[in-house]
Amino acid sequence: MAMPILAQNKVQSPGVLFEEGTFAQALAKAKNNKKGPKIIFMDCYTVWCGPCKVMSEKIFPQEHVGKFFNANFINIKIDMEKGEGIDLAKRYGIRAYPTFLILDADGNEINRVVGSGEADPFIERVKKAMDPANSPKAKRAVYDENKTSQNAIAYLEILQSSYMNKEAGEFIEEIFTTLNPRDRYSDKMWPFVSQSLQNPNSKIFSLILEEKPLADRLVSKERVDAVICGGLKNYANSYVTGRLTNANPADVMAKLEYLNLLSNRDETVSYFIKAAKLYGENNIAAIADMLKVNEIMRMTEGDRVTLERLIMGVKGMPKERQLEYLKAKQEYLKKQADALNANIERLSK
Repeated sequence: MAMPILAQNKVQSPGVLFEEGTFAQALAKAKNNKKGPKIIFMDCYTVWCGPCKVMSEKIFPQEHVGKFFNANFINIKIDMEKGEGIDLAKRYGIRAYPTFLILDADGNEINRVVGSGEADPFIERVKKAMDPANSPKAKRAVYDENKTSQNAIAYLEILQSSYMNKEAGEFIEEIFTTLNPRDRYSDKMWPFVSQSLQNPNSKIFSLILEEKPLADRLVSKERVDAVICGGLKNYANSYVTGRLTNANPADVMAKLEYLNLLSNRDETVSYFIKAAKLYGENNIAAIADMLKVNEIMRMTEGDRVTLERLIMGVKGMPKERQLEYLKAKQEYLKKQADALNANIERLSK
C-alpha cells in the first residue's frame, strides 16, 4: 500500500511550511525526496508551553526563517502530550519545551536544539546542530578517543545545552576520580560538578565531602559551602514535601546536620533543619507554628519566599493553617501600606 502523501500547512506561508501528517509519513517523504531535503526538523511542543507559542506565532512565520527551513528540512510539528507524540517524547527523551529535533530519514537523531530564540540566532543554532560533529554522540566519541578535561567539558557543554542533565550527571560520576585535582575543580568543570552536588545522595556529593579541604582550596570554601548548602536545602525540601519516599528520618537528619558546619551565613538553615526534624516526628502542627508573620516578613525577600514555600508545602500541612498565615500576612502588609500612606500624606502637606 502506498504511503499517504503529506500535505503542507499553508497557514504559515511564507514562513516555515510544516507538513500535516504522521511522523512515519514525514520519514517516508525524507527518504523518497529526490531533489528536496532529506532530513527532518521536528518541533516538539505542548499546548501550555509559552516559548513554543512564541516560536509558532512570531518566529516561524517570518519569510527569511521559512526560506532557510523549507530549503533544508522536511518540517513537522507534533504535540508531545497527544497521540503519537506521547511515544515520541519517550523515544527521544524530550524533557524540556520547546525541543527541536534534527533527524535523518530513518528517524535517527542527528542533534537537537532546546529552547526558543530570536530568528537569526535561532537559525545559527540550528545550522550548528545540523553538523553531526556537534552532536552529544560525536562529542562523547571524541572524549573516548582522547580523554582530556577539554574534551570532557566539550561533551558536558553539549549535554547541558540539550537539557540532558541526567546524562551529564552520570558522566561526571564516571570521570570525576580520573581527573587530576586542578582539572576536576577548575572554573570550567566546577559548574557541572555543582549540579551533581544538588543531590546529597549522589556519589559526587560523598566524594567531595571526603576531600572538602582540597575543594575549598581550589574552588574557595565560600563557593563550595554555598553549593553544598543549596543541595542539602533541596534535599530537605524534597523530604518534607513527601517526594523522598521511604526516607529514614535518622539518615536525613545525619545529612542535614552538616549544614551547621558550613561557613555561609544562611538565615534559613535553622528552619530547614527544624522542619525536617519535626516532619520526621510527624509533628505537622509544630511546623505550622513556624509560620510566624512578624519573624518571616522581616527577612529578605528571597529568604521569605524560600521559607514560605518550604513550610506551606509540607506534606500534610492543614489548609486552615496556610490560610491563617496568609490572612496574617495580608494584615501585616496592610499596616505597612497604611504607615507608608500616612508618611506620604504628612510629607505632602
